[in-house]
Amino acid sequence: MNKKVVAFILAFALLGIILGGCGTGTDQPQREQMKELVFASTQTSPSIDPADGYSGWFTLRYGIGETLFKLDSAMEPVGWLADNYDRVDELTWKIHLRDNITFQNGKPMTGDAVKASLERTLQLNDRAPSTLRIAEISVEGQTLTITTSEPNPTLINGLADPFACIIDVKAEGDITTEPVGTGPYKVKEFVPKTSTLVTKYEDYWNGKPKLDQVKIITISDGDTMTMALQSGQIDASQGMPYSSHKLFENNPDYKITSASTSRVFMVYYNFKNKFLNNPNVRKAISLAIDKESYSSVLLNGSGEPAVGAFPAALPYGSSKVKAESFNLDKAKALLEQEGFKDSDGDGILDKDGEKLSFKLVTYSSRVELPILSQALQSQLKALGIEVQVEVSEDINNRLKAGDFDLAAYAYVTTPTGDPLSYLDYVFKTDGVSNFGRYSNPQVDELIEELRKEFQRENRSGLAIQIQQLALDETAFTFMAHLEMAFVMKANVVGLEVHPTDYYQINVDTDIVEK
Repeated sequence: MNKKVVAFILAFALLGIILGGCGTGTDQPQREQMKELVFASTQTSPSIDPADGYSGWFTLRYGIGETLFKLDSAMEPVGWLADNYDRVDELTWKIHLRDNITFQNGKPMTGDAVKASLERTLQLNDRAPSTLRIAEISVEGQTLTITTSEPNPTLINGLADPFACIIDVKAEGDITTEPVGTGPYKVKEFVPKTSTLVTKYEDYWNGKPKLDQVKIITISDGDTMTMALQSGQIDASQGMPYSSHKLFENNPDYKITSASTSRVFMVYYNFKNKFLNNPNVRKAISLAIDKESYSSVLLNGSGEPAVGAFPAALPYGSSKVKAESFNLDKAKALLEQEGFKDSDGDGILDKDGEKLSFKLVTYSSRVELPILSQALQSQLKALGIEVQVEVSEDINNRLKAGDFDLAAYAYVTTPTGDPLSYLDYVFKTDGVSNFGRYSNPQVDELIEELRKEFQRENRSGLAIQIQQLALDETAFTFMAHLEMAFVMKANVVGLEVHPTDYYQINVDTDIVEK
């Protein structure tokens, strides 16, 4: 029996243990009477504290937390826990909170409670200060007055970011594993990186939750997830391999909902590597990447070849910027121009006695990334570059430490409906997700200009300029924009894909009789 089969059997057995163990204390007859949805995802988190890194995405996805504003299907911010706002001047905003909302422990969501939640986020989350730029929050009843440290055209968008989920910071218990939010489902059990059990909050402010409870389980193996849905062990899935979709298409027992998103598969270059600090080496690598094949074959047609960071449909998207397409001959010529040659005939180029060899780091919670990395390894081998692929389960800490040469990564580039946050985090010299340490003073200046620009058309123009400068230097390579899909049983309703990737379980999610 080969290793892949053994691993699959063990993974499927482990799935049964997880499903049986999650929510211990409820006997089988009670479970059968309950209305329960089992939702599987490839993605996981060590925490569901919204202020902890990107953990807020899971707080929001699981129906636990909500933000003051949310993004509609057109990626425009609309009121959620807040019902209106007013920009008094360039630095001052008044936000009115909805009345009669309670946290899941029964306490009222007051202006003071919201202030405390936001201030905690500003202290703990490394992205929040630059996104929100809040200098002061004052409270009068259900009205917040927010003063920013500088003009912030995207404050309302920023308050829709999952890190801004409003929680009761004075609630009992550990916020890391049991935050008390305002959503339709409250935490019963959270097992880091494994499973979460949420139960309905009877006094939810915006309708009655349809389900008694939802089990969210992590299944990182695509084959295991596919079989789990076929066997009925799960009801719905997110992150199933695109190659498995054909098993559920045109089958009345299942359905697939999908939407284009701004999530991009990209390659980081570590500028600390002396070879990768050479723009012609980076350009050669980029020219050797066949984006069309990645989108049509590896993503099974569920991706769009990327040029820049943003989808072509956006006013600052891929159709507005330029980068050279796949050209292996030109890639080889660039490396030859830089003095690389195969001195010992082993197929790997070298220079001054050093092999053109790189460590490519990626992660498995996006099931396509390891496959994409292997394809990249193969294509670069044809160029004379050796690539060693490493799959890390601690990818962000690994990248922050600079322990990589190349990195294959998936990033939502418009998480708040605006280009600034991504460009600020990834392109700026001191950006929190600028893992490769790319630096261009002109890019930094334009980002600061974008930060203060209120006119939408001008913002789009600046975002285009910033991207083009980085593309001209091959600071990053953008491979494909992802179409996200949920594959589920036909009787699951109220679970629709949203372009942001973080609105999932909600008050209308239900299992209905056929």
